Amino acid sequence: MRSIFTVTSPAAQTSLLTIEELRAAAGVTGSSQDAALTALGLQLSEAIASSCGVAWDGEHTRTLLSEGCEEAFTVRRPSSRLRLARRPVTAIASVTVDGDVIDSAEYEIDKASGLLSRVCGDWPCGKTVVAFTAGFSTAPGALKLAASKLATALYSETGRDPNLKRVDIPDVMEKEFWVAPTNDPLLSTEIQDLLAPYKQVW
Repeated sequence: MRSIFTVTSPAAQTSLLTIEELRAAAGVTGSSQDAALTALGLQLSEAIASSCGVAWDGEHTRTLLSEGCEEAFTVRRPSSRLRLARRPVTAIASVTVDGDVIDSAEYEIDKASGLLSRVCGDWPCGKTVVAFTAGFSTAPGALKLAASKLATALYSETGRDPNLKRVDIPDVMEKEFWVAPTNDPLLSTEIQDLLAPYKQVW
């Protein structure tokens, strides 16, 4: 089985954090840094979505926020379940099999896993197209916390190395780091732990 995923109604805003939340994470007061913080918010939100394995249609920005989607499956062998590429699924607009609309009573969706099942029988061979809405209308607290921590780390890099723990000048410079810079990933272990429930494993 193969499928083609498309975003039909992109999210109007893809940032997980508001400008007020970005200011707080960066420790900035006032609006003088709003342009830079807005750009940073979009970049880190896309990085988080990518890390979580959010499906990409090759055109629109990856996001964990709500979007209208469509997925066309080519079913080669009858199957009891189809797994939608974007999750969580909040609504199914329509399901068609070879152009024929399927009544909503004939299928059910597990919103968290994205599994679309026939109530009786299997999805037949042919082309099944599912129009649906997926993603969060508002970012959950854990996602916001992960985004805030990443914003703090990334913004601090504009002024100094965020891993720098101590500088000792006397004999001219000795630096002590919290972690070895060569082992410092973009997303810390703490942030990865916060994102774990939202990762989409294939």
